[in-house]
Amino acid sequence: MAYFSKFPALSYDLDVPSGRKFANPRVVTDIFKRIAIKKNLRGVGTIFTAYTVKDEDTAEIIAHKLYGSSGLHWLIYLANDIINPFFDWPLSERKFIPFLDKKYKGSTFFMDPLQVAGNFLEGLTVTTPSGTAVGTVTKVDVTLSSLVVEDISGVFQLNDTLVQDVGVLTPVTANLTRLVTFTKDALHHFEDAEKNVLNPITFRDGYIQGGFGFPGVVNVITNKDNERELNEGKRQIQLIDPEFVDDLLRDLEIIFRTNLNRRTS
Repeated sequence: MAYFSKFPALSYDLDVPSGRKFANPRVVTDIFKRIAIKKNLRGVGTIFTAYTVKDEDTAEIIAHKLYGSSGLHWLIYLANDIINPFFDWPLSERKFIPFLDKKYKGSTFFMDPLQVAGNFLEGLTVTTPSGTAVGTVTKVDVTLSSLVVEDISGVFQLNDTLVQDVGVLTPVTANLTRLVTFTKDALHHFEDAEKNVLNPITFRDGYIQGGFGFPGVVNVITNKDNERELNEGKRQIQLIDPEFVDDLLRDLEIIFRTNLNRRTS
């Protein structure tokens, strides 16, 4: 059963700009309908089975193995309240790195925290005093005292002075104290051994200076680390036991037919 096969239809006017109401009505599937499993049923052991999504697993592959039809992949989305599988389904390792490269572009420059990163503006170029290196600032993070710089020409180096003309008499300047070539490898946050997120202000300076001297365990979580943990967390899903699938499909058809009769009566 395809996901929309039992959805009710409605008459939709495709010629509204002409000013003639219902001048060109078409019967289309009502894709605005939404179905969901009641919260008190989620996780019930007799109905659902826990499953860990393997690398390269898709909902279609799992549905074919479990229900005998890849067309029932939507049952897996339904069981896990997945609305947009492009964002809510775990990425395979093959797709994960390209995703990182697309989301985290450019390099990340960390500056002396005493030099306020917030004085820099996104969308403007930043250069060295001699102009031998130039790039465009695409993100300013005041808390981490950092800039994300893309479209770099030339070579920025540690201890370079960063210069940005923000349209006032005196250009904004700061000292480049730590340079992370690929933004995906730059700091996202700090965690302790129990994975509690720590106050970045407390540990930022040590990271920017290139080392730690803190009591206890402090872990640097990069953008890549953070995205990987989020992605791995999506691998834990629940599957509807095949024994209940026929009943569920039958109930779904009854629900939509009942709603349709109410609208047409």
